Amino acid sequence: MEKIAFIPLVMEVLKDWRVIFITILMILFVAIGNYVQHYVKKVKPTKKKKAAPPPPPPPKKEEEGNEEEGGEEE
Repeated sequence: MEKIAFIPLVMEVLKDWRVIFITILMILFVAIGNYVQHYVKKVKPTKKKKAAPPPPPPPKKEEEGNEEEGGEEE
């Protein structure tokens, strides 16, 4: 069988609408399967609550009254 006679037959098969339709369906099927296989759900970042700053320390109660009166302790 000659190779030249084989080429027109291959061209007729590839131009057939059924072959084109099935090829497109297979490409879509493989693309959807690939998407499903590689799909990773994005993790939503959790909002971290800002830690409230600690309350300021209470002011130290120093005996300032004695120092003002003369600075002597009894």
